[in-house]
Amino acid sequence: MSTNRFMHPRNIYRTRPDFKQMAEEYPEFMKYATTGLNGKITFDFKNPDGLRLLTTILLKKDFDLDVDLPVGKLVPTIPLRLNYLLWIEDLFNLNFDSSKKIKGIDIGTGASCIYPLLAAKKFQWSMVGTDINKESIKNANGNVKKNNLQHLIQVLEVSEWDRLLPVTENEHYDFCMCNPPFHNYSELNSSDEETDCAKGVTCELYTDGGEVDFVKKIIGESQRLKNSISVYTTMIGYKSSLGPLKNELKTIGACAVAEAGFFQGRTTRWGIAWTFETDIKLKDFMPNKEIETQKLKLKPPVCFAISESYDSTTALAKLTELLTYLKLSISMLKSKTDENVLYQADVKAYENTWTHQRRKRRKEQRIADNKRQKMSDNLHNDEPDMEEQLITANAEPLFAATIVLRKTNNTIWIDMLHLDGNRNNSYQVFQFFKNRFV
Repeated sequence: MSTNRFMHPRNIYRTRPDFKQMAEEYPEFMKYATTGLNGKITFDFKNPDGLRLLTTILLKKDFDLDVDLPVGKLVPTIPLRLNYLLWIEDLFNLNFDSSKKIKGIDIGTGASCIYPLLAAKKFQWSMVGTDINKESIKNANGNVKKNNLQHLIQVLEVSEWDRLLPVTENEHYDFCMCNPPFHNYSELNSSDEETDCAKGVTCELYTDGGEVDFVKKIIGESQRLKNSISVYTTMIGYKSSLGPLKNELKTIGACAVAEAGFFQGRTTRWGIAWTFETDIKLKDFMPNKEIETQKLKLKPPVCFAISESYDSTTALAKLTELLTYLKLSISMLKSKTDENVLYQADVKAYENTWTHQRRKRRKEQRIADNKRQKMSDNLHNDEPDMEEQLITANAEPLFAATIVLRKTNNTIWIDMLHLDGNRNNSYQVFQFFKNRFV
């Protein structure tokens, strides 16, 4: 899982699942795993039956979802799906109040109906899933009923040659999403013997013209529907597809376009979003962008586990106390839909408040003494000190970072992702937190 560090900050799979615990809770898991001499459990990710079992276990264990994944259909990788959904949630956090009821469309929901199930269960969004395959629709409906989510999820049959987005007149959706067939049929080796299983997977992976032509159909429909959907999104399998698709969106007059990078294990996918509403804000999510431009190597977020003497309440109180002490500029990030995230904020530092603590305490004491002297001389006024003026006068921050307080498997963690500025300053603040949580 070499690129787990680039997963979305709220993705629970940034921390690798505990295979040992999983084996204890689900004995069938060991059918596809081996235990080394050191006690480490290794899973066979290349075995399709094992991968199917692992996915169903994760869905049950982490989301309380019972999902039937039929043989002959693609097995969805949960970390990737979660990355995509969390990016969409980020876009909503930019534009909507957290109390807003979200309604979306999943184009090509597949037999698993994975995106609507996760969206409904984790975020309480209302979803319409579409597909062109009757067998997939039947299985998807079965998964919806099995999890009692009929009040949030509807599965519809559509025609690829008619329309992909089943939006009627005067109907409005907040977003649409799609995991399109990535490959062109011309790339398929026709000499391969196609079993029924292979044919099923082929339909989900291949299409005429590949993903570019498929997504252009969605773009064409978006041009017709315009504001009937606030934010249009789709996943992309090839980074090279982003260029022609962004050009197409520019041609049809999209008001704003954003892109995303989804990194999980050794797999990378991309996303693209667009809107025709002038008041909708979109934001890129490209956690590896600094590496790609070779300007600055983006290091993974640093993290540490807090002492077991802290619970969720005391850990949050301590973190809040430290942030206040450091005089950091704080911009809270919404994460109410993720129970694992106790606190999340973007922070910026405009003055160094974390080094030479003794020297600073002596200086603060001298300042306090001087202020008391000024008050006694009746010379004190309400104007801010010159130092405060310099700090607040549009100064460039010493560093910017995202701080997350999260709880995973009864352990409380602090994550800190450096975003901008001097990385040494960012790391020193991280070390400051680590030293104080004892």
